[in-house]
Amino acid sequence: MKNILNIYIKRPLLWDLVIAAIVCFVYNFLLNKVCLNISINQDLITSIFSDLISTSISLAGFVLASLTIIVTFKDNITQKNNANASNATVPVVNKSQSGIELLFSSKHYGRIVGVFTWAVFIYLFLFLVLSFLKLFIGKIDETFYAYLCIVPIVLITLTIYRSVLVLYRIIKLQLAR
Repeated sequence: MKNILNIYIKRPLLWDLVIAAIVCFVYNFLLNKVCLNISINQDLITSIFSDLISTSISLAGFVLASLTIIVTFKDNITQKNNANASNATVPVVNKSQSGIELLFSSKHYGRIVGVFTWAVFIYLFLFLVLSFLKLFIGKIDETFYAYLCIVPIVLITLTIYRSVLVLYRIIKLQLAR
């Protein structure tokens, strides 16, 4: 499971788009083979776009706040360690670090920041694209309406899942001390 998560986190947008394409394929299969009858009109799509726009910009703020907290937390730990080292009369040998200190000094810290940075960019991109799509909804063929809702919903869901998963892992390290 850990290897799958590592592969997923290395290229999150690519895997999110692959999963969104699979969901669209399944929807198309159900629509054609099972005769799934869903009536989608322009008003419904406009309403869904409004909800997705609000959700994406709100989640961008949440993830940006989380990223800020993580970066600030790392800086506080670094400053605390530097202050302890400068106040010591005897050179400080690296005491056993907590899990969170080890995380912030490891190669994984860059990956964590990358996950949150990508999440912010994905949400801002979705906000922009959905806003423009809402403006031009009258020019879009009705057969694409469902797909224009499925892809952003999948991207929003997977991006917040990834961000919360990383936050959970960080909190778990912090609580393990």
